[in-house]
Amino acid sequence: MRGFLGGFFAGYGMVVGMLTAALLFLVGPVGALYWLWTAIQIGSFSMFLIGCIPPLMLFTGPLGAWFLIFGVPGWVLSLFGG
Repeated sequence: MRGFLGGFFAGYGMVVGMLTAALLFLVGPVGALYWLWTAIQIGSFSMFLIGCIPPLMLFTGPLGAWFLIFGVPGWVLSLFGG
């Protein structure tokens, strides 16, 4: 028997996991679009091409969301020719 607190925290963890998954499903596409917009703004065809490849969108989506919140880091500009 887990007791009251064990059951409470087990349910709480499931809710946190569901909210995290929902947030990723919302933030990922917005971040991916911002990645593409940033590629257009700095004029980098290779950055745009990376953002259009579906398996790589798993990485460019969260990175684009990071750019949207905190700005484009210098390493992205130097890597993709900004």
